[in-house]
Amino acid sequence: MQLVADRFAMHDDERVVDLATGMRVVLKMTRVVAGAAQLQWTARCDLFQRLHHRAIAPLLDYGLVGRFVRFEAWQCGPAWSGAVEAAARARTNAADCLRAAGLAATDSLAVHVRQGSPVVVPDIGGGEVSDTEPETATDVPLAVRGLMTIQRSAVPALAEMFAYVPGPRPHVAAVWGAPGSGKTTLAIELARLARLNGFVPIAARFIGSTYDALWRGRSVFVVDDGENRRSCPLVHASMQSPLPHVLFVAGAEEIGRVRGLPLGRVSADDLVGAVFPRRMSEALETDARAAAEAARGLPERFLRLLWSDSVGRHRRRAPRTSSRAAEQPVAYGGDERAEPPVAQLPSVAWPTPGELAALRRKVTDALAKLTRGRHAAAIRQLRQTVGALIRRGAWADAADGAMPLAATLLRRGRPRDALKVLDDVRTFAGRSGGDARLLDAAVLAGEAWIDLARLDEAETVLAAAVTSATTNGDRLRIATSSLALARCLFWRGKYDDAAAALSRPFDDASAGVRARRELLAARIAVGRFDIRGAVAATAAVAETASSDAAVRAAVAYATAFVHLAIDDLDAVQRHAAAAIALARQAHDPLRAIRARLLLAEADRRRGRSGTALGHVRRIGRMAGTLPPLLKARVELIASIATSGEQASGAYIAGTGLPALALFLPIQAMRERSAVDPLVADALLILRACQTADDELVVLRDVCGRVRQQLHAAAVAIVAGGPRRCDPIAGDGGRVDGAVAERAMAAGITIAPHQHDGRVEAAAPIHYGGAIVGALSARWPIGSTYDLSRASTVMTMTAAAVAPILSAALAHRQRPKPPAPELIGTTTAMVELKRGVERAASAPFAVLIEGESGSGKELVAQAIHRASLRRDRPLRTLNCAALPDDLVEAELFGHVRGSFTGAVGDRTGVFEEAHGGTLFLDEIGELSPRAQAKLLRVIQEGEIRRVGENLSRRVDVRIVAATNRDLRREVEAGRFRVDLLYRLDVIRIAVPPLRERAEDVPLLVDHFWREATSRVASRATLAATTLAALARYHWPGNVRELQNVLASLAVRCGRRGVVGPSALPPHLAQGSAAAADKWRLDEARRTFDERFVRAALVRSGGHRGRAAEELGVTRQGLTKLMARLGISSSSPARDTG
Repeated sequence: MQLVADRFAMHDDERVVDLATGMRVVLKMTRVVAGAAQLQWTARCDLFQRLHHRAIAPLLDYGLVGRFVRFEAWQCGPAWSGAVEAAARARTNAADCLRAAGLAATDSLAVHVRQGSPVVVPDIGGGEVSDTEPETATDVPLAVRGLMTIQRSAVPALAEMFAYVPGPRPHVAAVWGAPGSGKTTLAIELARLARLNGFVPIAARFIGSTYDALWRGRSVFVVDDGENRRSCPLVHASMQSPLPHVLFVAGAEEIGRVRGLPLGRVSADDLVGAVFPRRMSEALETDARAAAEAARGLPERFLRLLWSDSVGRHRRRAPRTSSRAAEQPVAYGGDERAEPPVAQLPSVAWPTPGELAALRRKVTDALAKLTRGRHAAAIRQLRQTVGALIRRGAWADAADGAMPLAATLLRRGRPRDALKVLDDVRTFAGRSGGDARLLDAAVLAGEAWIDLARLDEAETVLAAAVTSATTNGDRLRIATSSLALARCLFWRGKYDDAAAALSRPFDDASAGVRARRELLAARIAVGRFDIRGAVAATAAVAETASSDAAVRAAVAYATAFVHLAIDDLDAVQRHAAAAIALARQAHDPLRAIRARLLLAEADRRRGRSGTALGHVRRIGRMAGTLPPLLKARVELIASIATSGEQASGAYIAGTGLPALALFLPIQAMRERSAVDPLVADALLILRACQTADDELVVLRDVCGRVRQQLHAAAVAIVAGGPRRCDPIAGDGGRVDGAVAERAMAAGITIAPHQHDGRVEAAAPIHYGGAIVGALSARWPIGSTYDLSRASTVMTMTAAAVAPILSAALAHRQRPKPPAPELIGTTTAMVELKRGVERAASAPFAVLIEGESGSGKELVAQAIHRASLRRDRPLRTLNCAALPDDLVEAELFGHVRGSFTGAVGDRTGVFEEAHGGTLFLDEIGELSPRAQAKLLRVIQEGEIRRVGENLSRRVDVRIVAATNRDLRREVEAGRFRVDLLYRLDVIRIAVPPLRERAEDVPLLVDHFWREATSRVASRATLAATTLAALARYHWPGNVRELQNVLASLAVRCGRRGVVGPSALPPHLAQGSAAAADKWRLDEARRTFDERFVRAALVRSGGHRGRAAEELGVTRQGLTKLMARLGISSSSPARDTG
């Protein structure tokens, strides 16, 4: 048996089972093809993966296996062996539906069995998606049609659990809804997203089966659909593979103590809009709407009504029955359901009367030996007894006997052996169905991982145990698992988080557990430098301690530890010696070693290095048998005793155990211990704000630090302004601006809370008596981290970044480098500039029309730089420069394996331009298919990367440009009229250069100075050359003029005057041929020049009087003189 595509179990008999659904699948695998063909395959699979059709097998998943093989997984059983007529009917219905949708379909489709009925599996090379639906699509009966998956808002909210895994803890989320609301379809969508993000999706009932070997060492996405046969599947998964896992629970009602989302009902419009093919006659549309209203917003019920023979009767009356029988899931159920394989255990011998009672007495006897200190004999007896119980199938008794065996091994310093026993307990607990046993085993496993100094694994297992105990409402296991988790966090140096873990109720715990809680709280208080609280905690426990030697040894040890922190060495000596004596009495050798290490440190501080090293050497003889956590303490004391305290910092950093610093003197402890992350990060933020050169870099760094500390999916800093939510910096994904707006409006910090499928929080940023922005954060819906300190962290960070955010906003208000100027003074250019100003001030789409080279991209840049989005990105895509098979990938991005060369995920220009402007040049070159995709994005504000079934929200303003007449393109059927209406909200026409010949001299002056500066030339253009350039008709518009002048600057000398003979031959000939056309213009220009000169002579060179005489403004006269080449120094030139 092997795992294929991180999701499917292939048995030795070639049966393939989908681990996520537990259903049989047909797995079709072929070689990856190149370019357009692979994209066509991806588009085809995307369609079938979203299509629900009675005659077509559901496509559960598709993608790549390695780099060169692609797969399709169709949910169905073996080949159909029933009636030939039924198979022919299925082929006909499937082919009719596909052809009506414009898809290629043959009559030789393979037929398989699903839920006792025949279904077809489309050919892997067929079914290419067409751009349009045939006219005959309107006549296809509803019973032959299918339904496309309706995008639910829960999908992107839950998908964040896979995309952002900020730490070792698991995620747990739930979805609830009425039967038929689409929970099954949602689970299938999430399973594919989990696989794409590196998780192995697996049904909860398969946890604990022989399938476990397939996903060992991997993170899993556990799907609990209400048919879970395993207790606490998250704990099972964490104990087998201590990595971050995700548990998804689907049910009919809300699940207490688990964050989740309701799966609401779907509107009738959305149901009708999802019918496939979409085009239908008016009568069919009426029938479909009647079925949608009768379905009451439940997609699966709507699908069955759509396929029923009485669909036309829904117009007369809707059924009143409760229709429980119609609530069976569309995708699950039937003869193809696979049972979880059970691990082969030793053969069961039926116990004789009294045999189990005798074995239980042996377990009791072994426990008595443990209390007398006969550990070796007790361990042997427990192993033998547990083996006998296993052979008799007494799983609960075997678990009860294995638990004290594991605890004994752990106390004897053998955590690896304890983990092996606990793995067996996991199996026994799964077979006996005992949640309590499994949770107890998880707590011991977490303690074993701590002793192995594997704190990530410990936190994973213990967080899963706390979550499962909380979900079950088991207050005793909540206490024990929280205590172990607090110990793990203590060794990680996260003392505030450890204290928060101990804040859970311990009322139902035993006296010994409560005493351990108080003693751990004392050690945590030392880490927080609350020495007075630590002393009070140990004193309180000492007063109420029982006569049990083990408890009294723990109290004496904790008291010695606290006194070591305050350098009360006499008290350390006294309590450590008592701890050693009591530990021997309790047969707890590890406790005695820990107390002896305190004696060694006390002797070292007294200057008795020889005595301290004697203690260390005595312990060192057992170094090979000590657990790694204790061995690290021994090595630290030895290092300090031989090399001094200055060597401790590097050693502690290398171990990954920050709490080791608590065994140093108080001053060294303050210098080298892991300072509370809240304080440390606040200090770093303050220092960065005081020394930063680039404010935006510092703000991004701050967001990253806060995100790491809060285990958030995203953190962002926004500025308050006209748009009320202008992103300045961020880390992670996007943060919705609504929570930041609410925080700025209220002026107070909004604590983490669930809202619209997100867990979010925000803190306003105050500066100079005003609110200048907000710090906002978002967490995945299933996060299991404690967010009680998030408000404090965010409030402190908001205060720290306020000055630097104010400085960043001040820099943004400085004048920016001017945009490329739209040069020209003609009436056409004046109107163009006014149009740009109007377009920039409005938030709507813009369509720029103009010939090639006329400056459409400059107009788009001017619109962006003058708009409210000027501080956000401007992205450009030339639609004519890309092959049709790559346009979608460029626009929307792609996921790994979507086509040949797609070796990783990639964002498209829509995502890159989020919050800004997207300039689509030559949009008239888009294919009809790409036009349909673009229209959907504009309408819904959502994109889907190629090969992905997850929608992403985008906020983009589109500026499109074309050199075609799109209205004629619509008439010719080459451009969608509905897309034109979406783009043609504001239309700007860029005039060709031949229609504004008066602007040529200004453009020539600008481009000539630009070209000569780049080649270090001082050459000038002759007046005759300028005249020749002005007479040319410029079919290539401004771009051609710019290129001609650049060529002249390179070909001509660095000095002197460039005459018309240097112009390209075609331009000179064109100018000569156009000379006749320019005679009237030349005459008019000559007249204007003489008329203006005469007015200047009569006014004595006074421009104000001359302008008044000519009937123009003084500014207008100045521009007129510049255009006519009249020098201000010689107004009285002879006018002839």
